[in-house]
Amino acid sequence: MDAPMLEQNTSNPSFIILLERIQRVIPQIMFIWIFLTYIVTAVISIYSIPLPLWLKIPVSIIIQGSRFLAVFMNFLNDPRIYKSEIPSKIALFATLLALGELIFTLVENEATFAQNAAVGLFFSTIILMGYLLEIHFIKMGEMVLSQPKPAQNKVEVKKNGLSQPRLEEVV
Repeated sequence: MDAPMLEQNTSNPSFIILLERIQRVIPQIMFIWIFLTYIVTAVISIYSIPLPLWLKIPVSIIIQGSRFLAVFMNFLNDPRIYKSEIPSKIALFATLLALGELIFTLVENEATFAQNAAVGLFFSTIILMGYLLEIHFIKMGEMVLSQPKPAQNKVEVKKNGLSQPRLEEVV
């Protein structure tokens, strides 16, 4: 929301300041939260993969690290030039894989149905919320990066009789 629009719709300046602060920090919080869901998913993988522990840990880290790099690969390029549809598909596939690992882990667990259901709902909520945050973050990031950059003009400034190029924004 633009500040002028907020100012028209509210008379409380503290509310406007609070919303502007939230707008500034939410992307950072979302990114950290997405990363934390990767850690939770890696822990689920460590618990569920039937390999020796010394192999489970690096494999789980590699899987989640690869997911991170694949999902955010569009941010390496200018989305106005090239944008891949693969990241959202990878995020969906990795989410389904994590949910499958969770289900297989719970099936092998010897707890009661109610305990397994509670654990399943808890961890599946974390996994699914991470997926939703990922998709939203990807779309918002691509939208922001796809905006045209401000036009810039070269303006020559003479200093000691020598011309030096300088970039200034055109307003």
